[in-house]
Amino acid sequence: MTTTGRPSSDNPRQDVESKIHGEEPPSQMAELQHPPDSRHEQSEMASTFRRFWCATTDDSHLTLFGFRRFRTAHLLNLRFLEEEIRKIDHDIFQAGLQLDIPYTAADRLGLKHGRRDKSALAAGALIKPKLISRLRDLLKQYDETLIAFNQIMLMETFAPADQSSPGSDLNTYETYKTRLLRVDLPPRRDSRDPLRHSLRKFLRTIRFYFLYGTARGKEEDSSFSSASELESKLKRPDQNTALIADFFTRFLVALLASAFLIVPLILLSLQASNKEHLITVSVFIVVFAFLVSLLSKASNSETMAAAAAYAAVLVVFVSNSSGTNDTS
Repeated sequence: MTTTGRPSSDNPRQDVESKIHGEEPPSQMAELQHPPDSRHEQSEMASTFRRFWCATTDDSHLTLFGFRRFRTAHLLNLRFLEEEIRKIDHDIFQAGLQLDIPYTAADRLGLKHGRRDKSALAAGALIKPKLISRLRDLLKQYDETLIAFNQIMLMETFAPADQSSPGSDLNTYETYKTRLLRVDLPPRRDSRDPLRHSLRKFLRTIRFYFLYGTARGKEEDSSFSSASELESKLKRPDQNTALIADFFTRFLVALLASAFLIVPLILLSLQASNKEHLITVSVFIVVFAFLVSLLSKASNSETMAAAAAYAAVLVVFVSNSSGTNDTS
């Protein structure tokens, strides 16, 4: 009698001997030790390790030190913690109002006008060690999460579109809107430079439209036989948007400062009357103070000091030119 089934291994004699001794054939033992699900997990882990290894040993700082920020997930976590603490705080507040303790003269918390919940538990039934312990744990998590999130938001960021390989889980628009963290750079200043931020946004926008047009052109080209070949053709060099924006910001600020010194000096040298000098100096001082307030996050004292220093330079030039005219 013949069987159509395949032998359990490549060595039938070994399988028969294993059955005689009450042992499982080697092929079945291997399947027991490494089930299909386990082999799939090992293959997936090997693929993940390969991807992480390439990112960890990359030459580009954007790939090497870039990590997801998960801003929405952080904010959701904070909202859930906030809601849990709010419920406990409401119950404690209502329990305190039911004590009928006389209000203070100032009543800074406004307890006199606080809304009372008739279904609230009394202090004796509510305030227990378990509630206090839970409140402490929630407040600790909430405070630590707030501080950590504040530090994360102060870190330097860049868009995945700046990378040569932004990742397959993001489309072209998502690579433009998503932000990654640069863990190798120091935190940003407390105040964000509006000019620098606008330049970085402008550079990202240009790169987005360039990549979007390139991707559409490649997709319409039928010469690519597979998606992997198309992805390889879409690779491009990294764009360090922060470095480019810093350079152009410094250059524009230096150019603007030079213009605010050279242009009024030329106009003042061509003017003869003190009235014209006064009008020119006043206009340039007002425009300079306006631009300093608009393009920087300087404090009030810093803005006043910059305007005063600029006015002093113009006044000195006016006085020198007036003395020269009088002498002549």
